[in-house]
Parts: sequence; C-alpha cells; structure tokens
Amino acid sequence: MADIEYTELSTNFSDLVVFDVRNRHELEEKGQILGSNCVPFAELESAMEMAEDAFKAKYGLKKPTKTTPIITHCTKGGRARKAGDLLKSMGYNARVYAGSFNDWKANGGSVLNPGKPYVPQN
Repeated sequence: MADIEYTELSTNFSDLVVFDVRNRHELEEKGQILGSNCVPFAELESAMEMAEDAFKAKYGLKKPTKTTPIITHCTKGGRARKAGDLLKSMGYNARVYAGSFNDWKANGGSVLNPGKPYVPQN
C-alpha cells in the first residue's frame, strides 16, 4: 500500500474519504483536519461491516465502497498504519497518511480546533 503525502492529500482532498482514526476526545482536545471523518480505530472493523444506513447514522457520512479511496490518519501515524492495513485486509482501497495530523498542521493544512467529531442523534 502506497502512503500519501501532504501535497497529494491536500490537492485531492475532495476526491477522497479521510478517516481520522483517533478517539473522539482526541479530536475535541487537539483539533481535526477540516473535512476529515472520525471513525475511531477501535470501531473501524465493526463500522465497515455495518449496513450503509447504520454507518451513515453513526458516522455522518455515506459508507465508502470497496473502490472508494480511503485515507487513514491519526496523530503521528501508528494507528493510521494499523487502520490502513485492516481496511486493505477487508478489501478496501486504503492508503495511509503516515505524517498524519502532526504533519498536516506543520504544513499549514486547515484545522478545526477544537475538532467536532460527528455525534449520532438518538
């Protein structure tokens, strides 16, 4: 799986689904890449096994198909790598933003601070 770097990600952001695999409280405390979607690593496998309507209700976005380009990121890259590997093993078109959130901020990428992970409505 080829990693993605800041320049490619920032240039093609609107054509990609970006999963922030940190926990929701981390986004709220440290910020969030503007336009990314919080799907915590601990929930990732079960999330990708959900029906489309359940996925949308829980995460606030359309469930990616197997061919949808998905980019994973976290704070420094460790969980992003595990998430990318997991998605690939499930048959998804996943790549890892190895520099993750820290690299995005260092390059001047747009950040929502505090982050606002999607909260399901009950």
